[in-house]
Amino acid sequence: MSTTGAARMVSEGGDPVEQRVTPLELFFDLVFVFALTQVTGFLIHHLTWLGMLQAAALLTALWGAWALYSWLTNAVPAEEVIPARLVIFLAMAAMFVASLAVPDAFGEYGVIFGIAYFVVFFLQVLLFVLATGRDPEQRRAILRLAPGFWGGPALLIVAGFLDGFAQGALWAVALASAYGVGVVRGVAGFRIHPGHFAERHGLIIIIALGESIVAVGVGASGVGLGPAVLVAVVLGIALAAAL
Repeated sequence: MSTTGAARMVSEGGDPVEQRVTPLELFFDLVFVFALTQVTGFLIHHLTWLGMLQAAALLTALWGAWALYSWLTNAVPAEEVIPARLVIFLAMAAMFVASLAVPDAFGEYGVIFGIAYFVVFFLQVLLFVLATGRDPEQRRAILRLAPGFWGGPALLIVAGFLDGFAQGALWAVALASAYGVGVVRGVAGFRIHPGHFAERHGLIIIIALGESIVAVGVGASGVGLGPAVLVAVVLGIALAAAL
């Protein structure tokens, strides 16, 4: 186990216990949940086959960024180290800017989305490298993947200046690069805590469902509470509960 990984564990009777998700991680996830809800708004205004493909591409890009930071906080004690916390906050700001650009990521705000998205990935790799200085194996592992993690998002900046087929092709290459580099170059060398991943995934789903309930409440507050609205609200709660 790496020294950074050991710092994230607590010992009870000499036996290691899986790390738990921290408040900082939950705070960070709020930005990603907002980004995911922005994809819903995008799809509402692009109800075409092309719009569905673009929404799927946006969802894939955003989920990849969230997964990358899940790996980061799995290995880096960001809650305990002030410089790491500051980098996380900077990444939150960049992700929030990318989220605001989602509704027109394939149009006017394409460059803004690409730049903000690149910053999110750049900071992740940078922090991982700095925080794993005492664990050369993990440091080499992230540097091995860095070309794909930086090259893919960089292509989205270029894609923001284009449109049509050329833009779609660059998006495809960018996503393939960011997701495929781990398959091609391997993920050997990382130290992971599986329970942390499971808890983190479960909690972001809960946050997303909670956001959907808030959205239902906000929508209902702007209209009269007639029978149709009340039925819709109850069905909305039922859908969230079923999920």
